[in-house]
Amino acid sequence: MFVMSRTKAQITYNMSQIRSKGSVIERLFEEGLKCENFRYKKHANIFGKPDFVILSKKTAIFCDSSFWHGYKFPKSNRHKFKSNKKFWIEKITANIKRDRLVTKTLRKQGWKVLRFWDFQIKKDADKCIAKVIRNTIQR
Repeated sequence: MFVMSRTKAQITYNMSQIRSKGSVIERLFEEGLKCENFRYKKHANIFGKPDFVILSKKTAIFCDSSFWHGYKFPKSNRHKFKSNKKFWIEKITANIKRDRLVTKTLRKQGWKVLRFWDFQIKKDADKCIAKVIRNTIQR
């Protein structure tokens, strides 16, 4: 089987199309929050810039991509890099460390922190929203 490799320009273009705001998983999650009549802010200016913040319940919600945030890193097949291996390992490792710091810092500040993987949201956004409901009722 013949596999065509992508040019540097194609790779650069593909990478430029990846969004940090307004992603599919974020839009799915937002739809669920709206259906449950949550009052939330998107990308509020608090430490870590959570995707969603429910200020009245002091709840920060992150919708994490399994690639960028290192789901099962480095064991997962999604982390078998063909090029620039050192860069990607350092990048994803740094993202994981940053996510841990953000979670720890927000919790110390009294925030409830919820993190959802992209595949969880895509598979069953309602289940994720149900977890938000359970965790906000407790406050």
